[in-house]
Amino acid sequence: MKKAGRIVLIIVLVAVLLGAVCVGVGLMTGADAMRVYSTLDERYNISAYQQAYTQYAGELMDAVSEALQSPAA
Repeated sequence: MKKAGRIVLIIVLVAVLLGAVCVGVGLMTGADAMRVYSTLDERYNISAYQQAYTQYAGELMDAVSEALQSPAA
């Protein structure tokens, strides 16, 4: 099972690296970063994840600051 996990990890890392190289080559050959972002957003809905993360992080920071301000029990 360890060997299968290692193989899956290697495949995932190669895929991420290949994707990063493709985006890098695209940017070096004159692609517009906003066009790349809009294409990825259109396909994977990145802005929804970004909005959810921003909302979650804001609520988490509010809760932490509130917990720090209240007296310890």
